[in-house]
Amino acid sequence: MDGIVLIDGSCRFCRFASKLLKRMVAGKLQIIPETSFISFALPAIDSIKWVVGEEVYMKSDAISRILVNAHWYFQPIRIVFLLPESLLDKVYDWVAKNRLFWGKSVDDCAI
Repeated sequence: MDGIVLIDGSCRFCRFASKLLKRMVAGKLQIIPETSFISFALPAIDSIKWVVGEEVYMKSDAISRILVNAHWYFQPIRIVFLLPESLLDKVYDWVAKNRLFWGKSVDDCAI
């Protein structure tokens, strides 16, 4: 699989979500902390980033592009991504902003 997933390496919620994505995706998904990426400058936006070559996809766009490679039984989830990207990004931002609501697993998030 082409591309690298960049996450906030110190956030347990981010690590949990990236492991979940890795299980969903057919093939090898490379996930590294954003601080380890030195190939080129990245946009200063707190978000999951999907880097393919020189292209950087963020938030819901990144997730939808990663899920293209998901196992067949996860493909129905992609129907959600038919919604407008602006709405999906607002949902992404809400989840990110309220990650303390999701449990103790996010107590050390740097964002």
